[in-house]
Order: sequence, then structure tokens, then C-alpha cells
Amino acid sequence: MDPQTKARDYGIESLTDPELLSLVIRNGTKEKNALDLACEVLAGREGFYALMEADKSELMTIEGIGEARACLLLAVAEISKRASRDKRKFSLPITCARDAADAVMQSLRYERREIVMLLILDVRMRITDQVLMSVGTAENAAFSTRELFSEALKRRASSVILVHNHPSGDPSPSEADIAVTRKAQEAGRLLDIPLLDHLIIGDLRFYSFRESGLITAKA
Repeated sequence: MDPQTKARDYGIESLTDPELLSLVIRNGTKEKNALDLACEVLAGREGFYALMEADKSELMTIEGIGEARACLLLAVAEISKRASRDKRKFSLPITCARDAADAVMQSLRYERREIVMLLILDVRMRITDQVLMSVGTAENAAFSTRELFSEALKRRASSVILVHNHPSGDPSPSEADIAVTRKAQEAGRLLDIPLLDHLIIGDLRFYSFRESGLITAKA
């Protein structure tokens, strides 16, 4: 049974990951149908993880995936990331590290480079903005504390949460991570814009400096 017929008869939720993706791809080539192409896109990894991690050049190495189709697939991945991120944005207050981690997990867990972001919070502890501070390499990303709090002041933050990812998937902090957290915490105290937490995002895991006691309640 082809995926479109299966979806019609049993509901879209009955489709496997490759079958779902084949509906997006729609048409195959002379050698491969849309389902075959979908299987190649998702090959070697679990479910849609492969698509979330892919870039355009990588997708275009698959025979039958040209630039237009690669952009379409990347658009599907980006829609998924944004839907997950925006679920919490501008709505529920941040009450714990898990709340903040959930807001950025899908945006950062697939990144192959270190990304530094600043979450801007209002007096009700709601995220009002997410500011991209730096895009680095697979091992590090540089930014200055001055730039961080310049953005916080510009956006009238009541408090902030610093976030960055570890592309390795391991969120354990480095000595450099600890040093920059202490520096940012002190700057926040001086400017009366508390650094509530510094989160390191791994693959479905995160490290919270506050929960680990490295950011104190006085922040």
C-alpha cells in the first residue's frame, strides 16, 4: 500500500517516518521512488534525527535530491524545530532549568557548531526574546560579557539565562565554561540584571549551573 493510500485509510499517524517524508518528497526518479529517497535521507540514524542534522550539501549527495528538494527537506526540519521552540515562547513562566532547556533544546541539540544564545526574561519570568550571541566551531564559540549585557540592557531584560550547546552531545562544563559563567554572574550583579542560570545543551540532556550550585541564589 502506498503512503498516500495508507494515510487516507488509516490516518496520517499510521505512517512510518520514511512514509511521512515520502509525502513531502512526492516524486522519485527513474531508478527510485519517493519512498526509496526518503529511506536514503533517513538512513543510518534513528528516525528524523538524520534530517534534523543534515545540511544542504549533504542532502544533495543523495541521487535524486537536488537543490530545490534539499531546501524543501531543510524547511520541514526548521518548521519542526521552531514549532518545538515556540511552544513555550512568550507564554509560560520559567520556573526551573528544565523549562528553559525545553525552550531551546530542539534549536540547539542538532547543531554541529557551538552556538551561544541569551534568553531575555521579563519580570514575570517569561522569555521575551532569544538573542544569538555567537556561532563558533565544533569545539568553542567566543563572545564577550560586555556584548551579552549590552543586549540585555537594549532589550530591557529583568534577568537573563545564558545558553550554549556542546555538539558532542555531552553537556558537561569545561573550565572555560565555568570561568565565563562566574564572569557573567558578577557582571549581572553589577548591572542589576541577574544571570539566573547558564545552561549547556547536549543531545536531549542539559547541564544547569544553578542546579549544580555554581550560580548562587544571590545572582
